[in-house]
Amino acid sequence: MRAWSVYNSDAVERGLSGWAMYPDVIPGEPVFLTAANPFERFRIGASGGYDGDPAKRKYLPGNQFPAEGYDNFVKQIVPRWTSTDQMIIDAYIAEVDKVCPCVIAFHSQSGQFGFKVAQARPDKVKALIAVEPAGIGDPAKAAALKDIPVLMVFGDYIEQDARWPAIRKTATDFGDKITAAGGSVEVVNLPAVGIKGNSHMIMLDKNNLSVAQLIQDWLAKKGLTK
Repeated sequence: MRAWSVYNSDAVERGLSGWAMYPDVIPGEPVFLTAANPFERFRIGASGGYDGDPAKRKYLPGNQFPAEGYDNFVKQIVPRWTSTDQMIIDAYIAEVDKVCPCVIAFHSQSGQFGFKVAQARPDKVKALIAVEPAGIGDPAKAAALKDIPVLMVFGDYIEQDARWPAIRKTATDFGDKITAAGGSVEVVNLPAVGIKGNSHMIMLDKNNLSVAQLIQDWLAKKGLTK
């Protein structure tokens, strides 16, 4: 977007990285999601609103996720392990060492990876864009991020969800620690700035270009655009 050179990274056991079925490579058992799980988990549909028949699904009012694409979306969800975090962090650090200085943008579970990699290589990271981070860095090392501007972006329907208020608070509390150490953290709740209807999958929502422009404007304000 906007003349940025972009590296789209697949974490260990994701996408083109593939995965090994042998426990001596990736220990433990994978976690699987049902087709119904992301419907509520990602704040796309109402509680109990999933139905195998697309015509009977109940979406959250004004939701921007493209309803016609939901079945194709869940076909792309792959098994994941809870035992690969350090492997992923090690791989991302190796990538940062190779291609950065850079801005790192991350989403959801990869929150912990983006923050922890930046804590490991603060001299290589110009900014962090955390889109609904469901994981954080090491709170004891928050000061490592004091010279890296951070933008956190959260979508809609959070207050009415059972899980997301606590997830957002964990992220913003971490941001407060960075700020207390002398850093700069800006938290944007999209409905508060007039961008409404976003699910957890903001980049797939129909209004994703509005969110992308918000991020671009923030990068420009920080003097990071070309």
